[in-house]
Amino acid sequence: MRKGRLNKITRTFVRYILMIAALLFFMFPIYWLVITSLKYPGEVVSNPVIWFPSKITFDNFRLLFGYSGPVWGTEAYTGRSFYQSVAPYLRNSVIVGFLSSLMGIMLGALLAYGIAYFGVGRGRLYSWILSLRMVHPVVIAIPMFMVFRSVHLIDTVWAPSIAHLLISLPFATLLLVGFFSDLPGELIDAGRLEGLTHIGAFFRIALPLVAPGLVAVMIIAFLNSWNEMLIANALTNSDRSQTFPVFTTGFAQVERGTSWGIAAAGGVIGMLPMLLTVAYVQKYLVRGLTMGAIVD
Repeated sequence: MRKGRLNKITRTFVRYILMIAALLFFMFPIYWLVITSLKYPGEVVSNPVIWFPSKITFDNFRLLFGYSGPVWGTEAYTGRSFYQSVAPYLRNSVIVGFLSSLMGIMLGALLAYGIAYFGVGRGRLYSWILSLRMVHPVVIAIPMFMVFRSVHLIDTVWAPSIAHLLISLPFATLLLVGFFSDLPGELIDAGRLEGLTHIGAFFRIALPLVAPGLVAVMIIAFLNSWNEMLIANALTNSDRSQTFPVFTTGFAQVERGTSWGIAAAGGVIGMLPMLLTVAYVQKYLVRGLTMGAIVD
């Protein structure tokens, strides 16, 4: 009895040690990113490495937003003129992500409802949509550029929004087919008996029941758009439409060197919207992803 209890305690202890080690392993890059963004320039590249700085500064973040005053205790910072304000790029990322994810769930919900409830193209159409998830963005970047250039949408927020929609739509449809398939068909039939049209049953019965799934799909589509850089870089060329990931490519400089503190501050800013969004709607995200997404 005592030996069995000791073995159980040992297994529990080892399990917790492994969990803590895994947590430290995955959290260390985030810690290092945040700490680097709060260091003075000399401490970022110091040897030996400074793991815990004695003093912190927020000047790296201030420079990203166009601050023109003294930084790091000096009145004149010669590298200031090389950095643009990040605000327009963050605004563009929010607009593009919101438009593409909103259109994605609207069109994806209609298509998924037709597949799940009416069996529209359930075999070949579903397989074709699934195959679209295998296409890498690098394959379609140049064709998209040529198409959007022909309709004069290059360097507008509509070009990356529509492009990201084409990427997120198959993903949204695949997940929402499973959500709608989980709904009892009797509920839709009961609504039809009460006089609802198919469109009315879709909006008044089906959509409210899969609301957590819609939220989950919209969040993931928004985050995918927020992180996408290749296509956004191909379709935009100024701060009027360029997104935040495109802006971050300017951190690496060959001629004047890379300002790692400012680059780390940009990484923190880019990470915050995702963390805040997921934290706020976590219950909807978890519930939505556990509703099931397998088509029989």
